[in-house]
Amino acid sequence: MRSTLSRYILLAKRWAWVIILGMVICGGTTYLVTKLLMQPVYEAQTRLLITLPGSSQNDSTVAAMAQQPTYNQLVTNPNVLSPVAAKHGMTVKQLSSMVKTQPATNTLIIDVLVDSSDPQLAAQLSLEVAQSFTSYANTRLGSQANFNILNPVVPTDPIRPRPSQDSLIGALVGLGLALAIIVIFEWIDDRLTSPEEVNKLLGIDALTIIPELSRKQRSKNAEETPELAEGCRILCANLNMAQMLRPFKLVMVTSSMAGEGKSTIAANMASFLAMSGKRVLLVDADLRHPVLDQHFQVNNHKGLSNAFLEMWSQVEGELDGQPTEIPSLRVLTAGVLPSNPSELLQSQLASQLFNHFRNTQKFDYVIFDTPPLLPIADAQIMAAYMQVTILVVDASRTPRKAMVRAKQALNRTGTRVLGVALNKSNWPEFGEVQDYLSNIQSRPRADITMSMPPNTPQINHAIDATNTAILPSANNKR
Repeated sequence: MRSTLSRYILLAKRWAWVIILGMVICGGTTYLVTKLLMQPVYEAQTRLLITLPGSSQNDSTVAAMAQQPTYNQLVTNPNVLSPVAAKHGMTVKQLSSMVKTQPATNTLIIDVLVDSSDPQLAAQLSLEVAQSFTSYANTRLGSQANFNILNPVVPTDPIRPRPSQDSLIGALVGLGLALAIIVIFEWIDDRLTSPEEVNKLLGIDALTIIPELSRKQRSKNAEETPELAEGCRILCANLNMAQMLRPFKLVMVTSSMAGEGKSTIAANMASFLAMSGKRVLLVDADLRHPVLDQHFQVNNHKGLSNAFLEMWSQVEGELDGQPTEIPSLRVLTAGVLPSNPSELLQSQLASQLFNHFRNTQKFDYVIFDTPPLLPIADAQIMAAYMQVTILVVDASRTPRKAMVRAKQALNRTGTRVLGVALNKSNWPEFGEVQDYLSNIQSRPRADITMSMPPNTPQINHAIDATNTAILPSANNKR
């Protein structure tokens, strides 16, 4: 029940602009058209009161009401309308389209109604049609009925258009169209509707859920953005628990498509792991579009690609990466971009390279930020060397079919898919999370410097452990 309500709230937030826009456009357009372009039409009414002679008033009333339907039909007879039409230079057909009758229920009254853009003409025609019918009934039909004509009042207000009412109807039509568009788009929409759908769709768990950040939040570093920081800490906690249950060192962070935020999540995950005391090497394994050198402001002249381009004995010592402001975090950049990364990753040197990372005792984790899985082959090739893989999914736009294809591709490589990191979530459950984080952030904090675990050497000896980490600030990058 609650998840269903949450889905409706999410739909309302996502599509509110379509509903408002549809109502405003249709309602406003209707108002302008009816107000400025449509000619007003007035309706004049003349009443005919039927009376018949009889032995009693009751008998005459019953007889008059019995004949009322016949008289009502005869009012618009061409023989009745032709004298009036000829007088005003109209055809009978034209006049007939302007005239209608309406018998009053349970009365002896027939209303003769005439519509015209000229209120004076409408009143005149209504009266003349009533008079023509009376003359016709008395002379042609030999009717014994008496017809009392109540003179019409010249109308002052048009019966149509009515801009206010018409614009309301237009707004309702716009609402209907907007709802139809929403239903169509939701029906063809292939995105996730809830975090629980990840397990049903892919058979793996959502390791963390990071909400969509505002422009102001994206301008801050991760530690100053509680929603991002806690999402990354949850991811690190899940990674540590998985490592205790089944040890591993090589972790690949990838996504099905580009732009899902995998590089930012990889950088933040590595940074928070390092701040928790883990020794981490973050490798920019995207040999086509590297970004980690920009994230951490480090030199990219030498990096991972040098292992393929130079003698192994010359680069083995450089595979430990460059120091960062976090004492136990080092970054190995991509280096010079090769023209044939897929071929290099399938060479004998690649196997030697990844064995080196797997066997090194200098790091607890070696995290690889790789290219997306589906556009190119690089990530699928590297996945075969990896012990575990984390799949980053943009919850706001990644189609289900892309996620399924990515999971199938990973299954073929033999890597262990640890779970999914859901990024850029707009699900309403995060309102409660943000409220909780706001409450705990308002409490005073003691500044406690964490010491390294016993017998764990710092791998960045030149940097003091009290330095603040400079972390990537946005969750909408690669």
